[in-house]
Amino acid sequence: MADPIRFSHLRAYGRSPMHGHHARTVEAEQTVAMQRGTAVHALLFGNRRVLGYPGATRRGEKFDAFVADNPDAEILTMTEFEKASAMAEAVRGSKLAMQYLDGESEKTLLFKWYEQDCRATPDVRAARFVTELKTTADANPGRFQWYALRMQYHAQLAYQMIACKEAEAAFIVAVESSAPFPVTVYQVTERALLAGEKSLSLWMETLIGCEKSGAYPGYCESVVPLDLPDDDVELDYGDGDAN
Repeated sequence: MADPIRFSHLRAYGRSPMHGHHARTVEAEQTVAMQRGTAVHALLFGNRRVLGYPGATRRGEKFDAFVADNPDAEILTMTEFEKASAMAEAVRGSKLAMQYLDGESEKTLLFKWYEQDCRATPDVRAARFVTELKTTADANPGRFQWYALRMQYHAQLAYQMIACKEAEAAFIVAVESSAPFPVTVYQVTERALLAGEKSLSLWMETLIGCEKSGAYPGYCESVVPLDLPDDDVELDYGDGDAN
């Protein structure tokens, strides 16, 4: 039996069925930014120890021994540990942000949607709202919304509200990953949540159809014309790395 469907699986289907199938069957590798985000969550919610490795690089016999001695810890480089600690402290210092981080943290919920087994793990689940804690390169409201749209955060929060039927509102606490680590709190609008749920429905229908047929195509299954845009563009004929 396949594992319950996560938001990350559905979002991958939004890219292509091939990406969706890959997400469902292959464990995703964590980037440095993802590891830092995980550490910030752990420092704030206290669900896992976070340590900075004092060595120069996170490899070799000494590092392996350090990992073996701390099997229950999220281990970062010392530089990343210090940054994650500063980010967590910045969030703690925001009275506004902490209002929306007050609730049950990182509890996995199993539920049915489209008659499929699904799972969601809200960062925070309170009586009437859900909140996601996001680390970002830019928490400025004028720019974060575009990043949030690209990452489909509105769909992620819509998915969590489907899982948490009692939730009436959805929030994002965004903390910037560079000093001075500003924190911004966003409420996902009803319009954005409705758009997110529409995307989720489309992705879920695609997933169900592909899993029934056993076919997982990529972007296109026919030849695609490569043309110039209608508007004049200035072409750069620099040295590329294309073969």
